[in-house]
Amino acid sequence: KEEYADYKANRKPTPPELVMQFPISRELLNALDIKNYEEHGIEADDICGTIATLASKAGYKVEVYTSDKDYLQLIDENTTVNLPKSGTKDMIKMDEAAMKEKWGFAPKQIIDFKGLCGDPSDNLKGIPGIGEKTAIKLIQEYGSLEKIIEAAATMKGKTGEKIRENADSGRECYRLATIKTDCELPFTLDDLLYQGYTYSKIEEFARRYELRQFLQRIPLTLKKGAKLKKVNVTSISSFPDIEVTGKLGLALDYEGSYSESSPLGLGIAYNGKAYYESLEALKGDKKLLEILKDENIKKSVFNAKSLIIGLKREGIEIKGIDFDISLAAYILDSSVKSDPVSMFLSLGVDIGEDEEKISLFEVGNALTIGNAAYFSLELEDSSISLLKSSNTYSLYKDIEFPLENILTEMEIEGFPIDKEMLLEIGEEFKKKLPILEKEIFDLAGYQFNVASPAQVATLLYEKMGLESGGKKQTTSVSQLKEFAEKYPVVAKILEHRKYKKLVSTYIDGLIPHILEDNKVHTCFNQIETTTGRLSSSSPNLQNITSRDEESRFIKKTFYYPEENYKILSLDYSQIELRILASLSGCKSYIDVFNNGHDVHTETARKIFHKEEVSQKERKRAKAVNFAIIYGTSAFGLGEQIGCPVYEAKAIIDSFYNAYPEIGEYLGKIVDEVEKKGYVTTMFGRRRYLQDIVSADYSKREAAKRQALNAPVQGSAADLIKIAMINIDKYLKENNKKTRMVLQIHDELIFKVPEEEIDIVDKLKELMENAISLPVKLKVEGAIGKSWYDAKE
Repeated sequence: KEEYADYKANRKPTPPELVMQFPISRELLNALDIKNYEEHGIEADDICGTIATLASKAGYKVEVYTSDKDYLQLIDENTTVNLPKSGTKDMIKMDEAAMKEKWGFAPKQIIDFKGLCGDPSDNLKGIPGIGEKTAIKLIQEYGSLEKIIEAAATMKGKTGEKIRENADSGRECYRLATIKTDCELPFTLDDLLYQGYTYSKIEEFARRYELRQFLQRIPLTLKKGAKLKKVNVTSISSFPDIEVTGKLGLALDYEGSYSESSPLGLGIAYNGKAYYESLEALKGDKKLLEILKDENIKKSVFNAKSLIIGLKREGIEIKGIDFDISLAAYILDSSVKSDPVSMFLSLGVDIGEDEEKISLFEVGNALTIGNAAYFSLELEDSSISLLKSSNTYSLYKDIEFPLENILTEMEIEGFPIDKEMLLEIGEEFKKKLPILEKEIFDLAGYQFNVASPAQVATLLYEKMGLESGGKKQTTSVSQLKEFAEKYPVVAKILEHRKYKKLVSTYIDGLIPHILEDNKVHTCFNQIETTTGRLSSSSPNLQNITSRDEESRFIKKTFYYPEENYKILSLDYSQIELRILASLSGCKSYIDVFNNGHDVHTETARKIFHKEEVSQKERKRAKAVNFAIIYGTSAFGLGEQIGCPVYEAKAIIDSFYNAYPEIGEYLGKIVDEVEKKGYVTTMFGRRRYLQDIVSADYSKREAAKRQALNAPVQGSAADLIKIAMINIDKYLKENNKKTRMVLQIHDELIFKVPEEEIDIVDKLKELMENAISLPVKLKVEGAIGKSWYDAKE
């Protein structure tokens, strides 16, 4: 400004909102212990240029990130400038070779280029009338601005005239575009070497500005004094001959399902070292086997359930587990994948195998699993600190960790199934397929692959000329159901699809998982879902639906062959609606449940303003009750209940008029997620929704819908987990033979001996009183010989 009054005069003033953030930016850098420096009278470009030059001369590889092309002059054999192409994820790397290829001259000559062309962003005129192409041509011919000005004395034409008339302007522009690389700075390069942050300073900063998600994301590898670099793993055939007095870290190496395949080996960490022992060696390692089953030797592990069950299959016992880092990582961020590499990355350390070191003939994952064991132990204290700082330690200690042991016992117990009966049912289903195919071909008038969505679409939209209401030519179940009311061939296609799925999912899908004890031992995935719900795999028993009689029929195959055992099913009634009533504090909605009224009928009365409502109106009210929970739009509700969007919107508006507190509560949920980036359940479980700030409208709206549902569904998931813990405690303390064997979302299934039939009321009581809510919880259920009978 002192040299050139119009410097950057064309720029808008700094927005006041940004000015307010400068002091906080400095606080953040100081909290992170990142060196930051500013001095009046020196441009940031000059400070950066000086540091880059000093670093290059000292032999460092220098990476500069900027959108300012002035910085290209800093490029040398050690310095690369990264220019954003489309945001920070897509950068153009400019080095000496790229500079020559793109501009046709050396990096330093960018100053000569600016002297000729000027720089509109800095309000530098340069030599008016000289464009980029001419400037590049002149630089390539003469080498520098001064030589170009000198040559202009004898140049003919307008180019020479422009240069002669504006030489001083060009020189001034050259001088102002030159980045100083010799500023006197009150620090050395050594002072800039990052030493890491102090967690307490970061925590205090994050707490002051309520940056809770930031605290979760800060990489632990950058913590001051952190030793979070991958460690060397020693493969051993027997545990070292040392006295074990402290804690061990453990992780199991397996592929596929830990409940169905043999482990490959075990990762062990002790006293700052990491080891890997193959399964074969482990079986003969008497010392380590004794250590594993010694309850007094405590263990920090990755995925305790896989360890206990995987080793039990091989006759190896393990006790003394008192910390599971996979549960901690999951609670801290439920969006992280459940494999060890992803989970440890979320905690700030990369334990993955080095690809170039992996041998095709090597069995097992020694490096990864050894490191998983090492960091299960190493990160225990910091993980607990993170849980406490995010108010989720109680969720870990009182719910997830005790539940893990219960799920382990349930998986070991298994659930009985009659393989022969299942095969017989499958044969009956398979017989129906060719009969249905013939009926479909007769109605269609030609043969085609009924299992092919593309060929079904050809039949519907080309041969039959049907319209899909402006949607793509879909063959979804919902669309086929619409057509099925008028067209018998579509009804038959739906029926064929149903039996095909019954065979593939419930017959062929279950048979491979029936073990020698004539049971299936499903895996209850505790760290898979973003909502906190359990999922089921190998096999998935949660997808055995009761929507139609044929699907329910599969449940006949699940029963205890012993005469004196029955199956009890207990199911929370309308749990998510009751939790919505509790969370919102809506008295009129709460009263519906507490007075024992049918919530869908009462909602229908309120939104249709009539005392007597039809079944159709009740059905619509049921749809809107659940639409509110799942954040369904008026368009989505209209599709569900078959009405125009304006009518669906009027129904939703009527609901909020009838229950205004629910609308206020859901509005607060959206505000909360937009401010914090996450929502919480009533037990403190968080769900982070990064897409809430996405520039993509559809992603943003999807995140809002997930935010509306997460506190309700997550609280319901937490509730049933608490009920399971209370029930397990009761059964053990009272020496009952009754066993909890399955959890299917809001349903618990028990193995009950004849002599303990009277336990049903007690179990219902424990479920209904698992937590105290303003809404009465209701549990329904039945007991019978088979799972089918228990669902009657």
